[in-house]
Amino acid sequence: MSADYIDLYCERTAPGLLGEPLNTLGNVAFVVATLWLVRRLLRESDVKRDDWLLVVLAGLVGIGSIAFHLFATRTTALLDQAFIGLFVIVFVQRWLVRVVGIGTIASFAGVVVFVAVTIGTRLMVPREILNGSVFYLPIFLVIASMALWAARRRHPSARIAIGMVAVFIPALVVRTIDLAACDVLPVGTHWLWHVSAASVVAMACRTLRAGRPPAR
Repeated sequence: MSADYIDLYCERTAPGLLGEPLNTLGNVAFVVATLWLVRRLLRESDVKRDDWLLVVLAGLVGIGSIAFHLFATRTTALLDQAFIGLFVIVFVQRWLVRVVGIGTIASFAGVVVFVAVTIGTRLMVPREILNGSVFYLPIFLVIASMALWAARRRHPSARIAIGMVAVFIPALVVRTIDLAACDVLPVGTHWLWHVSAASVVAMACRTLRAGRPPAR
């Protein structure tokens, strides 16, 4: 067994490409989400370059996750996390600029704070807490804050942002209980996390298309 091999999920019981078939197939949801986003953008006008950038990153999130669940190595795990982190960082920065309407410098300051909180969480909280889902709590807090901001201002993106929160909560639950559910469900529940996360990613991309910044 390679020293680079890691085993984190209920479905994987041995190394190899077929160790997590359902977890791997669950990432097809990212492919579907990416194709749906491409189709929507091709039908719309005034499409920005960052709209396409986020769609590309959404596809890369799926590719990174597929690679991780196929090979289950530390190298592919870093690739998976890198694509997720890059998508979230770009999305948060563009959301602050295009939806909230703040300047570039202020938006990057907000991203720096988010990254610092995320890194701090990873360094201070053991992965065993909530089966690693604690690392996604900063992302959830950002999404919840976005939904609250949009709802209070009746921004056109409010419905989508609230939908992101509604999907992200059960997504975190199924990710958290994956190992605990092994005795009852041998394939685990992590694949459901992929399906839900792909939905959240698609909705995140659509929030940028939901309306212009409010008047300052």
